Amino acid sequence: MKISPRQSLIFFLSVALAWPVSSEARRRDKASKRYDVVELAQREPDRLAEKPERHMMAAVVKAHPGVSNSYAHVSKEGIDVSHYQGQINWDAVAGDGKISYAYLKATEGATLVDDTYARNLSEAKRVGLKVGSYHFYRPNTDWRKQLENLSSVVKPGEQDLLPIIDIEHRGKGSEEMFLKNLRDFITQVTKIYGKKPLLYTFHNFYNRHLAGEFKDYKWMIARYRDDEPTLDDGKDYVIWQYTASGRIAGVDGNVDRSRLMGEYDLGDILLHH
Repeated sequence: MKISPRQSLIFFLSVALAWPVSSEARRRDKASKRYDVVELAQREPDRLAEKPERHMMAAVVKAHPGVSNSYAHVSKEGIDVSHYQGQINWDAVAGDGKISYAYLKATEGATLVDDTYARNLSEAKRVGLKVGSYHFYRPNTDWRKQLENLSSVVKPGEQDLLPIIDIEHRGKGSEEMFLKNLRDFITQVTKIYGKKPLLYTFHNFYNRHLAGEFKDYKWMIARYRDDEPTLDDGKDYVIWQYTASGRIAGVDGNVDRSRLMGEYDLGDILLHH
């Protein structure tokens, strides 16, 4: 098909006029994506690569020898959730019958409050689950401000379980400063809640940075493999988070699943007895 000179001129002008707009649009889009990535990195923790889920049936707790145990026939399985899980149907979660406890993300750093926390707390307690809350610790943020954030949101009277301090990053400072600030923070958390918090981290992070530290604290260790975590210092841990890709009724998509180990039961992680 032949094109007239006039048609050629019109086509050339239309391309020339459109080009700056599309280029600018692409620049704005790239800038927006960069901002989103930075914002996400600031607000949420990095996770180690997920491993295939370990398929585990809900277990029954064995009573400690010679001790009357009201949790002897309660599931040892639990979940932890945040805004990533969206709006959870807690009636369905409880009706599934596979878990007995839930940990909810409450706070992170100095200012972040998970926007699903209030609803999750109210609903999980309403359906009869034992509920606890966790704070994601930011090593480069003043621990005093983090303490204020945590204590202003997580009220002792609203909790069934020990609070969790989620430790996944060492930060930019020295190992010595990281441990000092973390210890100061945890000491003050203990004073506020009247009991030592449960400490959470990944298997590899524990062995690299925390082995031999906080010996008189209880631990939840994450490792997404079939074999149970082994800590370099021989430390016993209370809970194993064995997958980040678990499934349960009432939750759309993946959810972290965990279980109490050995002869540990819910009584070992209660905030109030």
